[in-house]
Amino acid sequence: MIFALFAAAVTAAFFVGALILLILGRRMGLRYLKRQKGNMAGLATIESAVFALIGLLLAFTISGALARFDERRQLVVQEANALGTAYDRLGLFDDPVGRDLRSKLKGYTLARIELYRMPHDFSPWDAREEIWPRAQLDTIAALKAGVWNAAVAACPDANFRPACGPALIALNSAFEVARLRLAAAEKHPPPIVYIMLFGLGLGGSLLAGFGMGAAAARSWVHKVAFAGALAFTLYVVTDMEFPRLGLVRVDTFDHFLADAYDQMR
Repeated sequence: MIFALFAAAVTAAFFVGALILLILGRRMGLRYLKRQKGNMAGLATIESAVFALIGLLLAFTISGALARFDERRQLVVQEANALGTAYDRLGLFDDPVGRDLRSKLKGYTLARIELYRMPHDFSPWDAREEIWPRAQLDTIAALKAGVWNAAVAACPDANFRPACGPALIALNSAFEVARLRLAAAEKHPPPIVYIMLFGLGLGGSLLAGFGMGAAAARSWVHKVAFAGALAFTLYVVTDMEFPRLGLVRVDTFDHFLADAYDQMR
């Protein structure tokens, strides 16, 4: 909810600011035309350069956001595969040790699934930005330590030594992917990129309004369309960076982890 309100507030502020600057720019353009007697030669080159820079920055930002979005989806699948492999390799331990290890891993997997199903907070002032429930993170850490320590404790037994290598490697891989998923949630462009987008968008609105001064008619349709297009693009880019808080969601891939849990018999 905090993210939705924050994104909506920033988008609305940009839209209103762009409209105001379009109106102000048109008035400045009209005054300029009166002084220069209708001559606006040379200004089109500057406008083209600024709009090209805005387009280039938007293209790179959207491309990066899509790449990070796809990476987060791939990590869900990787974790599901890693946990499934670890569960199978724990079966190399004879019962009751193997059964106990598998049970512990199932508990860990369920806790991981529940973590991403829980509502979590958002803070633009926190370096992590997405704030996960601390109690659930502590539970996952305890379950992780439990299954790892139990597997390591079983290794000195001569009967289990052949199973230790594959099982411990698989467990380590599963834990590494879990950490990568948390790290991927914090991967975003530097704040200066958003400031540049915001500032260049508003600057482009002023220039667009200035150029509209050469038109005889005042078109609110063009002003609203221009400001709305930029504001909507800015919102979509921001939304893709937080695919568990906004409208563009990565949750559809969570079923892979749930399927891996269901297959743990």
